[in-house]
Amino acid sequence: RSITKSFYRSAAGVLLVFDLTNRASFEHVPEWYHEAAGDELPAFVLVGHKCDLVDERAVSAEEAGHLAATLGMAFVETSAHSNLNVELAFQTLAGGIQQALGQGILAPHQGCNGIRLIPSQSHRQPLAGRKPHKRCQC
Repeated sequence: RSITKSFYRSAAGVLLVFDLTNRASFEHVPEWYHEAAGDELPAFVLVGHKCDLVDERAVSAEEAGHLAATLGMAFVETSAHSNLNVELAFQTLAGGIQQALGQGILAPHQGCNGIRLIPSQSHRQPLAGRKPHKRCQC
């Protein structure tokens, strides 16, 4: 427990993941949220995983969505098994971080330990006609 708090310190974003087939994991979400939030509120996304196990489901999408709204975060259901919405969960978190930066809630830091926004591969210009740039060596 004491080690996990050091992981949250200075975090720009947090994926709070619970198991949709395990009610107890869902009931721990508020505790995890308050533990991770600390003094500075990073961007949060609530992730309910194992949404492919419909017959074993113990938490409804409505209930999880309500909790996420109450805590002020987005909610995404995912399945690693079927690769459903996994990328969406990370994109949602990145969008929340970008929004917090834009609103001044989070501040980018200089150097390799700071927050850097890198355009996605699909929006990058081709290398032809573009000067190469140095990459960070961290």
